[in-house]
Amino acid sequence: MTELVIKAKEQCRWDLVALGEVMLRLDPGDMRIATAREFRAWEGGGEYNVARGLRRCFGMDTAIVTAFADNPVGRLLEGFIRESGVSQQHVRWDAYDGVGRNVRMA
Repeated sequence: MTELVIKAKEQCRWDLVALGEVMLRLDPGDMRIATAREFRAWEGGGEYNVARGLRRCFGMDTAIVTAFADNPVGRLLEGFIRESGVSQQHVRWDAYDGVGRNVRMA
């Protein structure tokens, strides 16, 4: 059986690095989506939520590895993630063609 060797914290830059898509979530609050006229915007995504939670609740050093479209939605997510304290050092920015043929945000 292979032994799992875990490095000491002092030998690691990050406590957690999340790999995955970050999405823009539109929340209608107490309304039904079909009748809502206003939404709150939030960032989300399974892997990112873990990184954000560990950073906000336990002060751990976390980062996200993902790609964003270089458009207003991508820049909005950039601001949300900056507020959370999760590092975006490993975010790749892809040129946006104005329609979403090659890159789009979820």
